Amino acid sequence: MTSHLGQRSATIPIHFFKIILETNVERIKLPNKFTNRYGGSLPNPVSLRSSDFKEWVVYWTEKNGEVWFEKGWKEFVENYSLSYGYFVVFKYKGTSQIDVLILDKSALELDYLSSANGSVNPVNATEKEKNARPMPPSMVSSHQVFEETLMGNMERDSIVQRVHADKGVPSDKGTHVQQLIRPQCVNPTQSGNCLNLPRTLRARKISKRFKSRHAYFTLVIELSNLEENASKYVPKFLDNISSEKNVVLQMANRSSYAWYVKLLSGGERYDRFTSGWSIFAKESKLEAGDICIFELVEPAGPLLRVHVFRG
Repeated sequence: MTSHLGQRSATIPIHFFKIILETNVERIKLPNKFTNRYGGSLPNPVSLRSSDFKEWVVYWTEKNGEVWFEKGWKEFVENYSLSYGYFVVFKYKGTSQIDVLILDKSALELDYLSSANGSVNPVNATEKEKNARPMPPSMVSSHQVFEETLMGNMERDSIVQRVHADKGVPSDKGTHVQQLIRPQCVNPTQSGNCLNLPRTLRARKISKRFKSRHAYFTLVIELSNLEENASKYVPKFLDNISSEKNVVLQMANRSSYAWYVKLLSGGERYDRFTSGWSIFAKESKLEAGDICIFELVEPAGPLLRVHVFRG
C-alpha cells in the first residue's frame, strides 16, 4: 500500500463492518479510518475467511486515497448470495487473513450452507487437509456395518482404518456385498425432520415431498464437489463428533454397496465430508445440479442412505 496511508501501530485485532448495497456488490470501499490506521500493513491480496471455513482471495486497489476490495470481491458476494441490506463484519488481525461474519436481513448469522452456490476461489488448505489422503472406496456389506456398530464407535473406527490399510482395498473398485441386512434406526435426535433448508427452490420442493421416519438433510451437488479430493459441507447431524469420524454412505438404488467417508467437525452448525467423498461422488456417478437427500437410517453407525434426484 502506498506510503501516505497510515503507518502507525494500533490495537489488533480490530473490527469494522460494511452494509451490502446495490453499489458495492462488485467492489467495496474499506472505511477510511481503518485504512488510515492499518493501511501500511495490509497485504495484497488478502483472504476473507467466513464461518463455513471457506477462504476467498481478494485484491485491493487504492484510488484517490481510498482503498477498495475489487478482484475476487464479486465472487465472494455471489457465492453467499449477498444482497441489499446484508451486514458483513470484518475482523482484521494484522495478517493476510481477515475473518468475516455475515448477517442476513433478519439480523441473524447467515445459513452459509443454504446460501452458498458453490463458486470456487481456492486458497491453500489447512495443514490437516493437505496431509489428508482419500480413504479407499471401502465398499462393505450392511451386515458388517451393523456388526461394527455394536462394537462401539471408538473401537469400530480403529478397526475400519486398520483393515483398510492392511488389505489395501483398490481405489477404483469395491468389494461387492454378499448379503444385505437393513439396520434399524436407533432413536434419531430429530426423527422425520429435515435438518436444513435447501438453497434452491427445486431442492426445497424435493425435500418437502420426501417422507421418512428418519432425520435427513438435502444438498445440491456443485461442480466443485466433484473434483479430485473435493469435500462437501453438511449440516450437523451427529451430536457426538468432536474432531473426526468415519460414516457410511449407501446409495438408495444400489443398496448392496456402501462407502466410508470421513466427517470432520466444522463448528456448531456444520461438519464436512472429506476423505472418501470424491471417490463416493465419482463411483456413484453424481453430476452437478443433482439434488441429494442424505437419510440418517442408522445414527449409531452412523449410516446415511443417499437418494439422488437428477438435475
